[in-house]
Amino acid sequence: MLVSGLGLFFSLDKDINIGHFYRRRLLRIFPTYYILGIVASIILFHDNIFNYVYRYSTIGFWTGGPYWEWYVPSIVALYLIAPLLKKMIDKRLMALMICLSILIFVVSYYVVSKEIISAKDPHFFLLYRIPTFMLGMICAYWIMQNTSAKYFYIILLMGIPSFVLLFPHHHEIYNYKYFSLVFLLPIFLLCFIAISKYLSFLNPILAAIGKASLETYLIQAIFFHAIGTGQLVISPVWHDTITIILIIVSSMLGIITHWLINKSGILRLL
Repeated sequence: MLVSGLGLFFSLDKDINIGHFYRRRLLRIFPTYYILGIVASIILFHDNIFNYVYRYSTIGFWTGGPYWEWYVPSIVALYLIAPLLKKMIDKRLMALMICLSILIFVVSYYVVSKEIISAKDPHFFLLYRIPTFMLGMICAYWIMQNTSAKYFYIILLMGIPSFVLLFPHHHEIYNYKYFSLVFLLPIFLLCFIAISKYLSFLNPILAAIGKASLETYLIQAIFFHAIGTGQLVISPVWHDTITIILIIVSSMLGIITHWLINKSGILRLL
C-alpha cells in the first residue's frame, strides 16, 4: 500500500489529466483481474456467469456477495480518492493529511481491539491500510521536494516504541504488529532507494518483478485460497519449503503472465 501511494503520486504528478489517470489504472487492473479470475473460478469457485461478474467487478466485495480477495477492490477505491489526496498534499495541507491518517489509524485500532468488526473481515484489511497508502503519497511528496530525511527518522522514532509495545501481543489481537509496522515503512523505502542507487545492476530484475506484481499477487492468491480452504493440503513438515517454492513459482508465473498479456495486444485493443 505504501508503494501504491508512492507510485500514484508520481503518476499524477507526471500527467495531471485525471481521465488519463483513471483509464491507465483500470487497464492495469481489470483485464488481468478478469483473465486470472477465469483460472481462479475454474480451480477454486466453480462460478456461474453471474457469480463471476459479481466477484470480479468487485461489487461482491462491497455488497456481501461473492468475492475473491480484498486487495483489488480496496485499491480501486483508493484510486478514486488519490487525485483528491494529491491535491491536498500539493496545497500543503500536510497537517490535515497527517491528522486524517492518525484518525483512521486510531479508529482502526479501536475497532479491532473492541472487536466491533472482526479483524478477519476483509473490509478491515482496507481500513487499517488507508494510513499506509496516505503515508506513501506523503513520502513521494517529500522525495520530490528533496525534503530532509529527518521526517523519515521522526516516523522511525515513533515506530520503534509502538512496535516494541504491540508486537508481543500480536497473538492476542490480530494485526497489532501491522499497526506498529506502519511507522517503519518510510525507512524501508529509503533502504530500497539506496539499493536502487548503489546496486543499480539489480534494477532491471526489480523492474521486471515490479511490473508483474499484480499478476504475481493474484497467482499467489490462488495458492493461498486453495491452502486456506483445504483444497490443497500440505504437511506441516513441508510448510517452509513449500512457501519458498511457491514464492519462486508465483513470481515466475507472474512475470510470464504479464508478458503474455502485453504481447497478446489485449490492452492495446481496449
